[in-house]
Amino acid sequence: MSTKQTKEKQTKGKQKIEIKKVESYGDRMITFSKRRSGIFKKMNEISTLCDVESAFLVYSQAGKPYSFSHPSMNQVAIRLNNPSRQEPSAKDDNKTMPLFEAYKRKKIEELMKIYVERVDEFAMLKEMENMLMESIEEQKLDNMWWNIPLDGLSMEDLELRHQTVVELHDTVAQSQLGKDGGGHCGCDGA
Repeated sequence: MSTKQTKEKQTKGKQKIEIKKVESYGDRMITFSKRRSGIFKKMNEISTLCDVESAFLVYSQAGKPYSFSHPSMNQVAIRLNNPSRQEPSAKDDNKTMPLFEAYKRKKIEELMKIYVERVDEFAMLKEMENMLMESIEEQKLDNMWWNIPLDGLSMEDLELRHQTVVELHDTVAQSQLGKDGGGHCGCDGA
């Protein structure tokens, strides 16, 4: 990429930036926040993918601590103090720790599986709800008096329906006359 093309870019995008202190306090806090979340994401990925123990502790300029650890900050600190993994004392039973961690991992996997099943079940139920609501709306329209077939209606029911249609026509015509200022509604009289 030529220097001319580099100068034409208006956004930072994937450009390399000079590593130096950000002068503006507000910009510095925003940069810290964005980069902190990126570092935590990378720490989580490497811990998960490589099954490593890791800890990360950083203090913001305001003095607020932020930490990430896998499996726990305490276990990583013990490992840091005792890199040979020998038992520090009889009180600490490190032999059961791998079993406990395996149990925790298995339990988390089971809970995640249940969670995914519940999310899928919820999505399916939501879809069914939408389909039922559409069906109910269609049934409401199908059951409206003007959609009921005339076959099999008695003369009295037919006259009642005719009267209802005439009243509806008159109401619409009056409504249109009011809107048009006394003009014709464009409907033929019954």
